[in-house]
Amino acid sequence: MKWARAFADLDDLGVREAAAIAGARWEELVDIQAERQSLLGSLPAPPPPEAKPALERALARTSETQQALVAAMAETKGMIERLQGGRRAVQAYGGPSARGLERRA
Repeated sequence: MKWARAFADLDDLGVREAAAIAGARWEELVDIQAERQSLLGSLPAPPPPEAKPALERALARTSETQQALVAAMAETKGMIERLQGGRRAVQAYGGPSARGLERRA
């Protein structure tokens, strides 16, 4: 029943993934996903029927993780757009006379 621990570990990885996303710890998330791939490669195929509850939990966590990542990407996109808008506004103050000042300095 070595596989039973592996399926439980899969659920634990989901918990760690959610925490990494909530904390915007992207490097940690990459490491966790690498662990997940390694663990998935060690699981028996097909999975035993007793693994169904753990797999269902893992699937639910994966869906939650996907939703959290989509939300984080949308937030990041919004931040980038605000920075670009701010940059354009600052550049507008720089007009031709400001460029002349740079040459004189």
